[in-house]
Amino acid sequence: MNDAKKGRNKHVGPRAERPIWVGVTDAERLTITETARAVRLPVSALLRKLALGYQPPSLIDQETLLTIIKLRGDFGRLGGLLKLWLVEEPGRAVSDNEVRAALDMILMKQSELTDLISQLSEIIPAKP
Repeated sequence: MNDAKKGRNKHVGPRAERPIWVGVTDAERLTITETARAVRLPVSALLRKLALGYQPPSLIDQETLLTIIKLRGDFGRLGGLLKLWLVEEPGRAVSDNEVRAALDMILMKQSELTDLISQLSEIIPAKP
């Protein structure tokens, strides 16, 4: 391997010179390859890191966090529409008390989502 090629792969290091051979089935090999691709690592780097205790970031967790963030925004927009309705069309079709109760519930749930997002952000690494 020439020096130019070696410089491009940040995962190649002195440990790469001493392979450990592990037998796997075709299905296991495919799963390992797909996992490495999903976390954007070469197979050997992924296996080395996993053997040394590395926990790859979960794409599912990252997607869930993004969905929750979008949901919080939707709650905010809905709350804004209710506030606008209260100012423009108070008391029509639905009593003010029902609307205010719904608005309070939306604000409470939005606050819970904000707390959940903060908690998840601490344990889910940012997407590479």
